[in-house]
Amino acid sequence: MKVKTDHGTFEVRDITFQARRELHKLEVKAITKDGEINTEKFFDVLDWVLNFGFSDPEKDLGKLDDNAIDSVLMSVYNAYKEPNPKKS
Repeated sequence: MKVKTDHGTFEVRDITFQARRELHKLEVKAITKDGEINTEKFFDVLDWVLNFGFSDPEKDLGKLDDNAIDSVLMSVYNAYKEPNPKKS
């Protein structure tokens, strides 16, 4: 699937049902009992997106700075979280 970001368009792996559930599990772990986001654990979510979505993360993202990489990963994360449109 293609994901458009402020830093370009990136081809990433399509997410499967099982992988989406794994991602959800990491998301839940990143939320504290008070409903706040644990930043350290949320980076685990972004690392999962990096390693799942990109076949060669260094080649695809290596020329970007860390903030830009995080921005791209957030765009991919959001694309993964959008429900797939039902086929008619």
